[in-house]
Amino acid sequence: MIADGVEESLNLDYKAAGAFAKQTQKREEIQKDVSAFANSAGGTIIYGIKEHSSQDRKHLPERVDPIARDQFSKEWLEQIISGIQPRIQGVVIHPVQLDSSTNDCCYVVEVPQSETVHQALTGNTTGATTSRTGSCRTTK
Repeated sequence: MIADGVEESLNLDYKAAGAFAKQTQKREEIQKDVSAFANSAGGTIIYGIKEHSSQDRKHLPERVDPIARDQFSKEWLEQIISGIQPRIQGVVIHPVQLDSSTNDCCYVVEVPQSETVHQALTGNTTGATTSRTGSCRTTK
């Protein structure tokens, strides 16, 4: 994906390792990202891929940005995603071990399109729903 320059789209999003943190705000962002996919066409979020920061290459993958599996396990991610209401059925998380270390991984999260509107239960946006248009997330 990186070598081929596969650009983000309505159905594909890259997130750097910094998207994972123990702070409430980061957990809420994960919920918003996943619910946005379910509320639109569904798709794939890859945690552990950094996008280019330059405006002319925005939405293109720059490099692998490893996630420490001992700090952020698949079960940790499942627990955060399970906080979306109503619960999204059919979300699949694939941990991908990296060659750099047995502790380094990326998480590929497959989110199905849903017939139900889902929302992240956050302190700041209770009652708001999130969806995707193009490669952007919008909150209503």
